[in-house]
Amino acid sequence: MEGGASDPVSGPAARALPAPWATRIILILCVGIELLNLLMGEGFARTISYMGGLVPARITGAVVGLPDSPVPAPLTFITHIFLHGGPVHLAMNMVFLAWVGRQVEVFAGSARFLLLFFAGGIAGGALQVAIGPGSVVPVIGASGAISAVFAAYALLFARTGEDPATFLGLHISGETVRALRYAALWVGLQLLTAVAFNTPGQSGIAIWAHIGGFLAGLLLAPLLKRPAQPG
Repeated sequence: MEGGASDPVSGPAARALPAPWATRIILILCVGIELLNLLMGEGFARTISYMGGLVPARITGAVVGLPDSPVPAPLTFITHIFLHGGPVHLAMNMVFLAWVGRQVEVFAGSARFLLLFFAGGIAGGALQVAIGPGSVVPVIGASGAISAVFAAYALLFARTGEDPATFLGLHISGETVRALRYAALWVGLQLLTAVAFNTPGQSGIAIWAHIGGFLAGLLLAPLLKRPAQPG
């Protein structure tokens, strides 16, 4: 979009638009689960992370004899999105979701927003599994899903124009250059958070989940626009 789009959630027109209820529900679920983990203790949190987290080796069957989980392995592509590795991890993800989620949801509608969000989470999880099929470390967090929303936001709403670029003979549009700048900001902040707050022995962030989610967002962003209004 040339010069970016107008912010759909500001100004008088915002009063006529539906509330971003899907973003709010996701925020409530993620915060509620983390509060439950804090109340129940570290052992409970570890158990929930394994049961609902995306364990690549459970998906691929690369490791025999893994502990059973009541959550079917394919369903963990969804459940892992709502689990987080502590208050800092949760806060970082929820701040970004609150920032970009409501704008994308109001622009695209709740149904399209949810499609984008879950497609990003599934794509991010799938790429993480593909890169490390034998890993027994649960992948948890909404980072892949939010990366997809962030990619769509960068393409649809950022007001600062970018010049097109050429990389390895490929033409890259100004909108894509802008989206990649946002991606670098998002992943960079996640890495800084991991370095600052991860304790020795903890696993690092699932960087491929971020990349997979962001790529899904770039692909799906053009489908988010509502049909043009007449007049």
